Amino acid sequence: MPSTKSAPRPKSDGRREQIIDAALKLMISEGLYQATTRKIAAAAQVNVATLHYHFHDKEEILLKVMEQLVANYRRNLARQFSTEQHLLQRIAELLYFIWSEIESAPGEQLLLQEMTIFLLRNPETEPMAREKDRVFLSLYVDALMASTDVTEADRPFIVELANFAYTCNIGIFNQWLATRDTPGLLRTLANLVAAAQAAARDRSFGAVPR
Repeated sequence: MPSTKSAPRPKSDGRREQIIDAALKLMISEGLYQATTRKIAAAAQVNVATLHYHFHDKEEILLKVMEQLVANYRRNLARQFSTEQHLLQRIAELLYFIWSEIESAPGEQLLLQEMTIFLLRNPETEPMAREKDRVFLSLYVDALMASTDVTEADRPFIVELANFAYTCNIGIFNQWLATRDTPGLLRTLANLVAAAQAAARDRSFGAVPR
């Protein structure tokens, strides 16, 4: 994801990674808005001057935290989907696997929603919110495109299918964060899987009303 800053950063001696890791843990435990650069520096066991030597500001740290989350999710998806699957199988396993990741680390999902709002509040960082959405959607696209019965010719449909699943999941997971109604979530998720599989059988969605 592109940074809003252009000046080159110093070489890392491990401090940058240390600060990013501390920032991620702090943002999850206390929330994005409470994670000030002073608190991040303290959590990383560095002084504020050292933090600003490596990062311009909180927005740059936030960018790197997002990159870390994306890398973690991409790695977990690659590990999960190491065997061949047809598209219908992949749809079900992908959506239930993502749910298992959310259930095991709900703080990360809450942080992702806070990140979107935080970025949209500032005209300078608003493009990063769109890029965040594009990157997370690409995780769905890449996973579905790797199905054995999908070809490059299917990409436009797969992008549409992935967007359908991704945007529905955001609503489902955000509702669960508020209610913690797991049985209700699982019923809704089963409906989403069935709808996505039905669309996948003939590689089409219904016509958009005009």
